[in-house]
Amino acid sequence: MFDWNEFKTLADELRQNETEAALRTAISRLYYAVYWRSRIFLESEGFVLRQYEASHIQIWNEYKKKTGQTNKAIGKTGSELHRFRVQADYVSEVRDITRLTADSFRLAENVLSYLNQIERKSNK
Repeated sequence: MFDWNEFKTLADELRQNETEAALRTAISRLYYAVYWRSRIFLESEGFVLRQYEASHIQIWNEYKKKTGQTNKAIGKTGSELHRFRVQADYVSEVRDITRLTADSFRLAENVLSYLNQIERKSNK
């Protein structure tokens, strides 16, 4: 099985390049590392994606519906990170790609930290 954390490693490397193309790609790869880690955890708890609905929205909304502030924070932050990824992938003129990149990495670190918290609780 593919290790989605490799996308985070790649994003970290791309971020060092500082060209707009590299930064846009870093945001996208970073998002997918976070998305897949979040999705795999939900699926390990029995969550099943509904066919014909956007999987990204389903994942973040599922966390928002769960109990606990940490789950809700994952959903909210993941949704915001998704919005940044869409901007990096589809908007031809991004006002400040350096800031968008920094904000994306901050949000991703938050989600990964929250996921570590709930994974530790579920393994007890």
